[in-house]
Amino acid sequence: MVLKNTEKIDGENLNLRISLPIPFNTIECQPITNEAFNSSQKVLQRLLTCCQERFSGCLTLTLPGQQHQSWQLYFLDGLFVGGTSKEHAVRRWYRQTARNCPELSRQFPRHPMDSSQRWDYSSLVQQVEQGHLSTNQLIDIVRGNLIEILFDFMQAHSACDRTSVIQLSYQDFCQKILTPPPVLVQPGHVLQPVMQAWNTWTQAGLGQYSPNLAPVIQDAEALKRQTSPSVYSNLTQLIDGDLTCRDLAVTLKQHLILLIRSIMPYVNQEIIGFQSIPDLVYYATPAAPAAQPQPLQSQSVSPLVAYLEDSRFDSMAMGQILEQAGYRFTNISDPLQALPMLLEQKPQLIFLDVLMPVLNGYEVCAQIRQISTFKDTPVIIVTSSDGIVDRVRAKLVGASDFLSKPITSEKVLATLQNHLPTTSIPAPVTAARV
Repeated sequence: MVLKNTEKIDGENLNLRISLPIPFNTIECQPITNEAFNSSQKVLQRLLTCCQERFSGCLTLTLPGQQHQSWQLYFLDGLFVGGTSKEHAVRRWYRQTARNCPELSRQFPRHPMDSSQRWDYSSLVQQVEQGHLSTNQLIDIVRGNLIEILFDFMQAHSACDRTSVIQLSYQDFCQKILTPPPVLVQPGHVLQPVMQAWNTWTQAGLGQYSPNLAPVIQDAEALKRQTSPSVYSNLTQLIDGDLTCRDLAVTLKQHLILLIRSIMPYVNQEIIGFQSIPDLVYYATPAAPAAQPQPLQSQSVSPLVAYLEDSRFDSMAMGQILEQAGYRFTNISDPLQALPMLLEQKPQLIFLDVLMPVLNGYEVCAQIRQISTFKDTPVIIVTSSDGIVDRVRAKLVGASDFLSKPITSEKVLATLQNHLPTTSIPAPVTAARV
């Protein structure tokens, strides 16, 4: 059963078995088709056509000269499943959670956070399962993500040359291999608000300013002269360059346009400026040291085990098991960054979750096996679907073994001993950065 944003169904009746934002097993899919458009409005019209045609698959939007940036939209039967983009992906999830479920996110973070504070698609689905988040709240969070993603796309295109062509690539996913997602969002509940938001933004004369920029005070003395002590104190505490305009609007519970307009007089006087800031960063949670059997032989460096998984709960469980057993542990949550991070860290064993955004575990495993550095590295597929078809797929892409969920200490340690048989139990160490 899937939820549409016109339905209200109790969370216990949901099929919430997926753990990642893109519930598609894309190992079987149709060839990619490309189209070109000269306006963002025509792209939105094409999205409506995809909805009318009950399209199931992924649409990727790219702009000339911006190959580093792309915007992905996922559909099932013509309804939105979700979307992704590289810019401020973590901030976006945190913003939408704070806006639609403030009891989960009471204060917007300004610094790197412990991974237990992470909010993303999979962790929010688990919050629904546990009754801490309603299905309607999850729908609003996903919808808010989509609106921001499409708004950013429209603004990026507006900054391009008028002759710039928008590249739209879409790939159909075979219907028989789709896993029902927790929520589906009606296209009209996304596309109309996007157009309204963009028109309001440009009519306010803000087209050149991205809401992803962070306001920062450039002339504190001039600001102090022009404001009361209380206003100056509030501004210096809030506008410190750590929060974007969107972040501040959520923090202050104020409409974004009204917030920007309130500081524009200071921007025009160059008292306040805007700067680009990076996305939020998560760190793996170090486990508390636990008593361990003495190692059979000494080792100067403990084996490093990597786990490709974006569920904070599963990664925390795996990290605790490995760290208490004395292994070094690193979690990689973004499959697009998996290969560079694996090449940099060179783990001795890799756990790989099947369900991952954009690329699934089978595809990532096949890519890993194409790298000579990892041709003999054990790669263990982790999944809740422990069937014969799944095991055959795992073998076809070069997986060394299969680990079925739920993750337990007995299963993980048995797998390690099987594939790293010469490794003694090392001393506990600190977790690596995500």
